Amino acid sequence: MNALELKTEILNKLKSIEDVGLLKQIMGLLEPVDPNEILHLNENELETAKEIDEDEDIKIISQEQLDKEDSEWLSEL
Repeated sequence: MNALELKTEILNKLKSIEDVGLLKQIMGLLEPVDPNEILHLNENELETAKEIDEDEDIKIISQEQLDKEDSEWLSEL
């Protein structure tokens, strides 16, 4: 199925949806994410973040350091 066919199928399905809540969820998926927007984590995400923070075996580095290491690694290839 090519992009035009897929878009047409999606539009046809959207036209038949009457559930406002579902349409709002779909709209949320289609809106671009604002990088400055503050996101709120749910309980599971908060628990996972807490576990990662407490795990002493995980080495956390800055994005700058990661970019530098990636650059060095790529230059070795």
